[in-house]
Amino acid sequence: MNETLRQYNFYNDSDFVVPVPLNILRRIKRGYNQAELLAEEISLKTNIPLLKNVLFRKKITKPQFRLSKVERSKNIKGSFFVKNYVIIKNKTILLIDDIATTSITVSSCSLALKTAGAKKVYVLTLARD
Repeated sequence: MNETLRQYNFYNDSDFVVPVPLNILRRIKRGYNQAELLAEEISLKTNIPLLKNVLFRKKITKPQFRLSKVERSKNIKGSFFVKNYVIIKNKTILLIDDIATTSITVSSCSLALKTAGAKKVYVLTLARD
């Protein structure tokens, strides 16, 4: 991911790295957030500060991988919100997720960040299905 990131100009343009959040039940069950682990490594390798206290899930959703595209969209709609929006106002965010299938999750996160005042949101994922 780091090598791919450095090939594109948005690496130099990003103010913060932000992971896609898990809902609290999945976080407890797994014991970790895979997007957060990836974001921590990207932050370390790029020296772009990591923000874990900005983007949150406000509802518990079904796992996306079992749903159709239409179901995924309904499932995730309105799931994300931003706290501490002053931190991201007029900033460029590098959003990190593990897998993008339909990109509905990262689109919903991006919308929440932009609505809260982010200037730009770039997305980097480990895999694309």
